[in-house]
Amino acid sequence: MITLRQLTHARTLAHTGNFRRAAEVLHITQPALTRSIQALESTLGAQLFDRTAQGVALTRLGEAFLPKAHLLLRGCEDLTREMTVLQALEQVSLSIAMGPYPFDLYGPEVIADVGSAHPGLQCRLALCDGRGVTAQVLSREADLGVGDLDPAAGDARLSVELLSQHALHFFCRAAHPILRREEVTIEDLADTVITGTRASVRLGSALHGLGGRAGSLDKTTGDFIPTWEVNAMCATKRVVASSDAVGVAMLTQIRDELGSGTMCLVPVSAPWLRLNYGFIWRRDSAVSAGAREFIAAMRERESGIRSQESELQCRYDRLDRGYPKLCM
Repeated sequence: MITLRQLTHARTLAHTGNFRRAAEVLHITQPALTRSIQALESTLGAQLFDRTAQGVALTRLGEAFLPKAHLLLRGCEDLTREMTVLQALEQVSLSIAMGPYPFDLYGPEVIADVGSAHPGLQCRLALCDGRGVTAQVLSREADLGVGDLDPAAGDARLSVELLSQHALHFFCRAAHPILRREEVTIEDLADTVITGTRASVRLGSALHGLGGRAGSLDKTTGDFIPTWEVNAMCATKRVVASSDAVGVAMLTQIRDELGSGTMCLVPVSAPWLRLNYGFIWRRDSAVSAGAREFIAAMRERESGIRSQESELQCRYDRLDRGYPKLCM
């Protein structure tokens, strides 16, 4: 029977072209290598190497054999590496800092998926605003951050990778006074309380331009701070349902409320109101096996969210006094 050890010996001998050098690379004696190659050739019933005064050269059969041997060894190496990763995954902890939008969309479900697949993995999922995600990664409180990339993008200590981009929409309760206006402009939101998480510099100046009661600008960071600041989307929706505050959300996050008629989209055009979120980690730290599992699970969930958003965007892309019309 051919062994992986024999395949390794044959590959090394072909690479070095010399029994002595191959034995040195393999850390075995030259006679032991000779016996291994002879046993392999005997099992195959074919000569793989021509012996010459200068060393060895592959025979025609050897040239056909070696690529297949390499594939088998590569597969074994990949399997060994994967098992090492999985074993490590069962033995370490995983700490994730997540921004409000991805947290609301599927954060708890993803950590349940990963945790259930690897019962030995100790998991921690923290809900933070955008700058909180970056701060936890920098302080090593979190192995991986998932959130708004803007606060992290200019920091040389961090690596970032975009996961997705989504349009955001203003929404309010169905009986909100703003929906009684014949036409709603973005300036009309100036006298309306905005509730939700703070927005990064990219959106801060635009939102601050609303002025009035909408919110204020953090003079240190440039972030827009809503008048009523809350991080969890479930809390934002409860505030909106109980007041005349206006929230900001992806369509997927308010799909049920729009469908039931308890909440409506504010019919204003704000194409600049977009969310970019993704993965954040320290450049000087390798992404752990647990974090890689988490990233893969998030990518799978995100593909479903993008499909939902596309369908909902079509359904609600025409607005009349805050109420959606179906696309035709």
